[in-house]
Amino acid sequence: MRTLRYVTADVFTPEPFTGNQLAVVFGAEGLSTDTLQAITREFNYAESTFVFAPDTPGTTRRVRIFTPELEVPFAGHPTLGTAHVLVATGEVKPTASEVAAGEMTVVLGENVGPVPVRIRLAQGVPVHGQFTTAQLPEERVEVSDLDALASTLSLSASDFVGGAHTPTAVSCGLPFLIMPLTSVDAVRRARLNMDAWQRVLQGTWAAWPMVFAMESRDSTEALAAHVRGCDIRARVFVPGSTVPEDPATGSANAALAGYLAARTPRDGVLRWDVAQGVEMGRPSRLSIEAHKSHGVISTIKVGGATVIMAEGTLVVPAH
Repeated sequence: MRTLRYVTADVFTPEPFTGNQLAVVFGAEGLSTDTLQAITREFNYAESTFVFAPDTPGTTRRVRIFTPELEVPFAGHPTLGTAHVLVATGEVKPTASEVAAGEMTVVLGENVGPVPVRIRLAQGVPVHGQFTTAQLPEERVEVSDLDALASTLSLSASDFVGGAHTPTAVSCGLPFLIMPLTSVDAVRRARLNMDAWQRVLQGTWAAWPMVFAMESRDSTEALAAHVRGCDIRARVFVPGSTVPEDPATGSANAALAGYLAARTPRDGVLRWDVAQGVEMGRPSRLSIEAHKSHGVISTIKVGGATVIMAEGTLVVPAH
Protein backbone atom coordinates (compact mmCIF):
# COMPACT_ATOMS: atom_id res chain seq x y z
CA MET A 1 0.00 0.00 0.00
CA ARG A 2 1.04 3.62 -0.55
CA THR A 3 0.18 6.77 1.36
CA LEU A 4 -0.67 9.88 -0.64
CA ARG A 5 -1.07 13.39 0.72
CA TYR A 6 -4.11 15.42 -0.27
CA VAL A 7 -5.52 18.91 0.28
CA THR A 8 -9.12 19.95 -0.31
CA ALA A 9 -10.23 23.47 -1.16
CA ASP A 10 -13.30 25.52 -2.01
CA VAL A 11 -12.61 27.43 -5.23
CA PHE A 12 -14.01 30.69 -6.65
CA THR A 13 -14.96 31.91 -3.19
CA PRO A 14 -13.37 33.62 -0.18
CA GLU A 15 -15.87 31.87 2.15
CA PRO A 16 -15.61 28.28 3.47
CA PHE A 17 -18.41 25.87 2.54
CA THR A 18 -19.25 27.78 -0.66
CA GLY A 19 -17.73 27.74 -4.16
CA ASN A 20 -16.67 24.52 -5.89
CA GLN A 21 -14.96 21.68 -4.03
CA LEU A 22 -11.60 20.33 -5.20
CA ALA A 23 -9.20 17.62 -4.03
CA VAL A 24 -5.50 18.06 -4.88
CA VAL A 25 -3.44 14.87 -4.54
CA PHE A 26 0.36 14.63 -4.27
CA GLY A 27 2.71 11.65 -4.62
CA ALA A 28 0.74 9.63 -7.18
CA GLU A 29 3.74 8.97 -9.45
CA GLY A 30 3.62 5.54 -11.06
CA LEU A 31 -0.03 4.87 -10.27
CA SER A 32 -2.21 3.74 -13.15
CA THR A 33 -4.87 5.92 -14.73
CA ASP A 34 -7.46 3.48 -13.40
CA THR A 35 -6.19 4.07 -9.85
CA LEU A 36 -6.27 7.85 -10.31
CA GLN A 37 -9.83 7.52 -11.56
CA ALA A 38 -10.76 5.39 -8.53
CA ILE A 39 -9.27 7.98 -6.16
CA THR A 40 -11.31 10.67 -7.87
CA ARG A 41 -14.48 8.63 -7.44
CA GLU A 42 -13.61 8.21 -3.75
CA PHE A 43 -13.56 11.98 -3.23
CA ASN A 44 -16.63 12.30 -5.50
CA TYR A 45 -16.09 16.02 -6.09
CA ALA A 46 -16.76 17.56 -9.49
CA GLU A 47 -13.00 17.25 -10.11
CA SER A 48 -9.78 16.15 -8.44
CA THR A 49 -6.24 16.90 -9.57
CA PHE A 50 -2.98 14.97 -9.35
CA VAL A 51 0.25 16.94 -9.15
CA PHE A 52 3.53 15.66 -10.61
CA ALA A 53 6.98 17.03 -11.36
CA PRO A 54 7.07 19.23 -14.46
CA ASP A 55 7.69 17.41 -17.73
CA THR A 56 7.67 20.43 -20.06
CA PRO A 57 10.18 23.31 -19.99
CA GLY A 58 8.65 26.48 -18.59
CA THR A 59 6.02 24.73 -16.47
CA THR A 60 5.98 24.65 -12.67
CA ARG A 61 4.16 21.33 -12.22
CA ARG A 62 2.43 18.70 -14.35
CA VAL A 63 -1.26 18.36 -13.45
CA ARG A 64 -3.83 15.77 -14.50
CA ILE A 65 -7.52 16.58 -13.98
CA PHE A 66 -10.23 13.98 -13.43
CA THR A 67 -13.98 14.04 -12.95
CA PRO A 68 -15.45 10.93 -11.29
CA GLU A 69 -16.18 9.65 -14.81
CA LEU A 70 -13.14 10.58 -16.92
CA GLU A 71 -9.94 12.57 -17.35
CA VAL A 72 -10.43 16.01 -18.91
CA PRO A 73 -7.84 18.12 -20.76
CA PHE A 74 -8.66 21.35 -18.93
CA ALA A 75 -10.99 22.70 -16.26
CA GLY A 76 -11.08 26.06 -14.54
CA HIS A 77 -11.65 25.52 -10.84
CA PRO A 78 -9.08 22.66 -10.68
CA THR A 79 -6.54 24.92 -12.40
CA LEU A 80 -7.12 27.88 -10.10
CA GLY A 81 -7.44 25.79 -6.94
CA THR A 82 -4.36 23.66 -7.62
CA ALA A 83 -2.19 26.71 -8.19
CA HIS A 84 -3.45 28.25 -4.94
CA VAL A 85 -2.83 25.04 -2.99
CA LEU A 86 0.72 24.73 -4.37
CA VAL A 87 1.62 28.19 -3.07
CA ALA A 88 -0.42 28.10 0.16
CA THR A 89 1.12 24.81 1.29
CA GLY A 90 4.69 25.78 0.36
CA GLU A 91 4.98 23.21 -2.44
CA VAL A 92 5.86 26.20 -4.63
CA LYS A 93 7.46 29.07 -2.74
CA PRO A 94 7.48 32.69 -3.93
CA THR A 95 10.85 34.35 -4.21
CA ALA A 96 11.69 37.41 -2.12
CA SER A 97 11.13 39.62 -5.15
CA GLU A 98 7.73 38.03 -5.79
CA VAL A 99 6.71 38.58 -2.17
CA ALA A 100 7.79 42.22 -2.48
CA ALA A 101 5.90 42.61 -5.76
CA GLY A 102 2.80 40.97 -4.32
CA GLU A 103 2.37 38.49 -7.15
CA MET A 104 3.82 35.40 -8.82
CA THR A 105 2.96 33.11 -11.72
CA VAL A 106 2.53 29.33 -11.54
CA VAL A 107 2.43 27.52 -14.91
CA LEU A 108 0.56 24.22 -14.86
CA GLY A 109 1.26 21.68 -17.59
CA GLU A 110 -2.17 20.27 -18.42
CA ASN A 111 -3.40 18.03 -21.24
CA VAL A 112 -4.57 21.16 -23.06
CA GLY A 113 -1.07 22.70 -22.81
CA PRO A 114 0.67 25.08 -20.39
CA VAL A 115 -1.79 27.18 -18.36
CA PRO A 116 -0.34 30.18 -16.49
CA VAL A 117 -1.97 31.20 -13.21
CA ARG A 118 -1.16 34.63 -11.78
CA ILE A 119 -1.29 34.51 -7.97
CA ARG A 120 -1.79 37.70 -5.98
CA LEU A 121 0.06 37.62 -2.65
CA ALA A 122 -0.40 39.40 0.68
CA GLN A 123 2.80 39.07 2.74
CA GLY A 124 3.62 35.99 0.69
CA VAL A 125 0.22 34.34 1.22
CA PRO A 126 -1.99 33.68 -1.85
CA VAL A 127 -5.26 35.64 -1.79
CA HIS A 128 -6.45 35.54 -5.41
CA GLY A 129 -5.67 33.70 -8.62
CA GLN A 130 -6.27 34.32 -12.32
CA PHE A 131 -5.57 31.85 -15.12
CA THR A 132 -5.11 32.53 -18.81
CA THR A 133 -6.59 29.91 -21.11
CA ALA A 134 -4.26 27.91 -23.33
CA GLN A 135 -6.79 28.09 -26.15
CA LEU A 136 -8.73 31.03 -27.56
CA PRO A 137 -12.52 30.73 -27.99
CA GLU A 138 -13.84 28.46 -30.71
CA GLU A 139 -17.52 28.76 -31.66
CA ARG A 140 -19.91 26.34 -33.35
CA VAL A 141 -23.68 26.25 -33.89
CA GLU A 142 -24.77 22.62 -33.72
CA VAL A 143 -28.44 22.89 -32.74
CA SER A 144 -30.54 25.80 -34.03
CA ASP A 145 -34.00 24.60 -32.95
CA LEU A 146 -34.74 26.99 -30.07
CA ASP A 147 -37.81 25.09 -28.89
CA ALA A 148 -35.76 21.90 -28.67
CA LEU A 149 -32.93 23.66 -26.82
CA ALA A 150 -35.34 25.31 -24.39
CA SER A 151 -36.95 21.95 -23.63
CA THR A 152 -33.63 20.60 -22.29
CA LEU A 153 -33.90 23.04 -19.38
CA SER A 154 -37.70 23.14 -18.99
CA LEU A 155 -37.82 26.63 -20.49
CA SER A 156 -39.55 28.14 -23.51
CA ALA A 157 -37.94 29.66 -26.60
CA SER A 158 -39.21 33.08 -25.46
CA ASP A 159 -36.77 32.87 -22.53
CA PHE A 160 -33.84 33.20 -24.97
CA VAL A 161 -32.42 36.65 -25.77
CA GLY A 162 -32.11 35.84 -29.49
CA GLY A 163 -30.58 37.88 -32.28
CA ALA A 164 -26.79 38.01 -32.11
CA HIS A 165 -27.07 36.37 -28.69
CA THR A 166 -28.47 33.07 -29.89
CA PRO A 167 -27.40 29.85 -28.12
CA THR A 168 -23.91 28.95 -29.35
CA ALA A 169 -21.36 26.28 -28.48
CA VAL A 170 -18.05 27.77 -27.32
CA SER A 171 -14.81 26.22 -26.09
CA CYS A 172 -11.56 27.51 -24.59
CA GLY A 173 -10.41 23.93 -24.05
CA LEU A 174 -13.69 22.38 -22.89
CA PRO A 175 -16.93 23.00 -24.86
CA PHE A 176 -20.13 24.41 -23.36
CA LEU A 177 -23.42 25.49 -24.91
CA ILE A 178 -23.79 29.18 -24.00
CA MET A 179 -27.50 30.03 -23.66
CA PRO A 180 -28.32 33.73 -22.93
CA LEU A 181 -31.66 34.22 -21.14
CA THR A 182 -33.83 37.30 -20.84
CA SER A 183 -33.88 37.48 -17.03
CA VAL A 184 -32.39 36.20 -13.80
CA ASP A 185 -35.83 34.74 -13.10
CA ALA A 186 -35.44 32.53 -16.19
CA VAL A 187 -32.03 31.42 -14.90
CA ARG A 188 -33.63 30.47 -11.58
CA ARG A 189 -36.44 28.56 -13.34
CA ALA A 190 -34.12 26.37 -15.41
CA ARG A 191 -34.53 22.67 -14.59
CA LEU A 192 -32.65 19.94 -16.41
CA ASN A 193 -34.95 17.65 -18.40
CA MET A 194 -32.88 14.52 -18.95
CA ASP A 195 -35.16 13.03 -21.60
CA ALA A 196 -35.02 16.21 -23.67
CA TRP A 197 -31.30 16.63 -23.05
CA GLN A 198 -30.57 13.09 -24.24
CA ARG A 199 -32.69 13.65 -27.33
CA VAL A 200 -31.28 17.09 -28.26
CA LEU A 201 -27.76 17.47 -26.88
CA GLN A 202 -26.26 14.18 -25.77
CA GLY A 203 -23.33 13.29 -28.02
CA THR A 204 -22.91 16.80 -29.44
CA TRP A 205 -19.62 18.69 -29.24
CA ALA A 206 -20.96 20.98 -26.49
CA ALA A 207 -23.47 18.90 -24.57
CA TRP A 208 -23.25 20.85 -21.29
CA PRO A 209 -25.52 23.94 -21.14
CA MET A 210 -24.57 27.22 -19.49
CA VAL A 211 -27.45 29.65 -18.97
CA PHE A 212 -26.89 33.25 -17.96
CA ALA A 213 -28.61 36.62 -17.69
CA MET A 214 -27.44 40.11 -16.89
CA GLU A 215 -28.02 41.00 -13.23
CA SER A 216 -30.24 43.92 -12.26
CA ARG A 217 -28.37 46.49 -10.19
CA ASP A 218 -31.53 47.27 -8.18
CA SER A 219 -32.31 43.65 -7.32
CA THR A 220 -33.74 43.11 -3.84
CA GLU A 221 -32.75 39.43 -3.77
CA ALA A 222 -30.88 38.35 -0.65
CA LEU A 223 -27.43 37.14 -1.73
CA ALA A 224 -24.27 36.08 0.07
CA ALA A 225 -21.98 39.06 0.53
CA HIS A 226 -19.26 37.75 -1.79
CA VAL A 227 -21.61 37.49 -4.80
CA ARG A 228 -23.40 40.82 -4.44
CA GLY A 229 -22.97 43.36 -7.22
CA CYS A 230 -22.11 40.87 -9.97
CA ASP A 231 -22.84 41.72 -13.61
CA ILE A 232 -24.10 38.25 -14.54
CA ARG A 233 -26.03 35.37 -12.96
CA ALA A 234 -25.13 31.97 -14.42
CA ARG A 235 -25.77 28.27 -13.99
CA VAL A 236 -23.90 25.35 -15.59
CA PHE A 237 -25.49 21.93 -16.04
CA VAL A 238 -23.31 18.86 -16.54
CA PRO A 239 -25.71 15.96 -17.13
CA GLY A 240 -24.08 12.57 -17.23
CA SER A 241 -21.58 13.49 -14.52
CA THR A 242 -21.71 12.82 -10.78
CA VAL A 243 -23.01 16.32 -10.03
CA PRO A 244 -25.67 17.37 -12.58
CA GLU A 245 -25.13 21.07 -11.82
CA ASP A 246 -21.77 22.70 -11.15
CA PRO A 247 -21.43 25.55 -8.59
CA ALA A 248 -18.43 27.27 -10.23
CA THR A 249 -17.12 26.43 -13.69
CA GLY A 250 -13.99 28.27 -14.82
CA SER A 251 -13.88 26.61 -18.23
CA ALA A 252 -17.51 27.56 -18.98
CA ASN A 253 -16.91 31.11 -17.78
CA ALA A 254 -13.86 31.35 -20.03
CA ALA A 255 -16.13 30.36 -22.91
CA LEU A 256 -18.66 32.96 -21.73
CA ALA A 257 -15.98 35.68 -21.75
CA GLY A 258 -15.19 34.80 -25.36
CA TYR A 259 -18.87 34.70 -26.31
CA LEU A 260 -19.57 38.13 -24.79
CA ALA A 261 -16.40 39.75 -26.12
CA ALA A 262 -17.16 38.56 -29.67
CA ARG A 263 -20.52 40.36 -29.42
CA THR A 264 -19.26 43.53 -27.74
CA PRO A 265 -18.68 46.26 -30.38
CA ARG A 266 -15.57 47.74 -28.79
CA ASP A 267 -11.96 46.83 -28.19
CA GLY A 268 -9.97 46.88 -24.97
CA VAL A 269 -9.97 44.82 -21.80
CA LEU A 270 -13.55 43.66 -21.27
CA ARG A 271 -14.48 42.47 -17.79
CA TRP A 272 -17.52 40.95 -16.06
CA ASP A 273 -18.15 39.48 -12.60
CA VAL A 274 -20.28 36.32 -12.59
CA ALA A 275 -22.33 34.85 -9.74
CA GLN A 276 -22.76 31.08 -10.13
CA GLY A 277 -23.95 28.35 -7.74
CA VAL A 278 -26.46 30.63 -6.01
CA GLU A 279 -29.41 28.31 -6.67
CA MET A 280 -27.37 25.36 -5.33
CA GLY A 281 -26.49 27.00 -2.02
CA ARG A 282 -22.80 27.13 -3.08
CA PRO A 283 -22.49 30.79 -4.16
CA SER A 284 -19.36 31.47 -6.21
CA ARG A 285 -17.84 34.59 -7.75
CA LEU A 286 -15.82 34.42 -10.96
CA SER A 287 -14.14 37.40 -12.62
CA ILE A 288 -13.88 36.95 -16.38
CA GLU A 289 -11.81 39.01 -18.79
CA ALA A 290 -11.22 39.21 -22.54
CA HIS A 291 -8.57 41.26 -24.32
CA LYS A 292 -9.72 42.45 -27.75
CA SER A 293 -7.93 44.54 -30.39
CA HIS A 294 -9.20 45.43 -33.88
CA GLY A 295 -12.09 43.07 -33.31
CA VAL A 296 -9.86 40.09 -32.53
CA ILE A 297 -9.78 38.38 -29.11
CA SER A 298 -6.20 37.74 -28.01
CA THR A 299 -6.54 36.63 -24.38
CA ILE A 300 -9.13 35.09 -22.06
CA LYS A 301 -8.66 35.16 -18.27
CA VAL A 302 -10.72 33.86 -15.35
CA GLY A 303 -10.03 34.68 -11.70
CA GLY A 304 -11.24 34.21 -8.17
CA ALA A 305 -10.37 33.33 -4.59
CA THR A 306 -9.72 29.93 -3.01
CA VAL A 307 -10.07 28.66 0.58
CA ILE A 308 -8.19 25.58 1.85
CA MET A 309 -10.55 23.30 3.77
CA ALA A 310 -8.75 20.10 4.77
CA GLU A 311 -5.47 18.18 4.57
CA GLY A 312 -4.88 14.48 5.06
CA THR A 313 -3.50 11.21 3.77
CA LEU A 314 -5.00 8.57 1.52
CA VAL A 315 -3.96 4.91 1.49
CA VAL A 316 -4.07 3.21 -1.92
CA PRO A 317 -2.72 0.05 -3.56
CA ALA A 318 0.88 0.54 -4.79
CA HIS A 319 0.13 -0.07 -8.49
